[in-house]
Amino acid sequence: MMQTTASFTQQDGLFIDGNLHAFIEQQLCQQATLTCEDVYQALATLVDEFGCQCRKNKHEDDAALDAQTLLHAYQVEHAHPHCHVDAQTTTAVLDEFCCQVPAIIVVALMDTLSGTASNERGAKDIYQRAAQLTNRPCMYQVNVLNTNAA
Repeated sequence: MMQTTASFTQQDGLFIDGNLHAFIEQQLCQQATLTCEDVYQALATLVDEFGCQCRKNKHEDDAALDAQTLLHAYQVEHAHPHCHVDAQTTTAVLDEFCCQVPAIIVVALMDTLSGTASNERGAKDIYQRAAQLTNRPCMYQVNVLNTNAA
């Protein structure tokens, strides 16, 4: 049995931190006018499709984005929790094997639902797929170097 300090809720084969689960249900789903089932299904699909690829790119074993940091970024700061695709997993979401899910997958979905723009390097495909799964605009923005462009 996995030792954990937070209560996890199981949804679509994923284990989601209790606080994050409440935030998704009470705030993100309300804002995005999506059913919670759709949100969890989208998350499970993203984990299926991008989990292995993101894990392969992970260079730092101990770089984890915890649930509190993640929630703080969306609730209080409205600041994007930059989570460098190749570095971090998140303790907020575990997959069916109780392995930490790559943070960028969770962040991409939360950005898409909350309308938070991101230019996280190398994450364009994940953002495009999150937008497609939730029927939302893609929040991925490429850094534009030409500042004169209107």
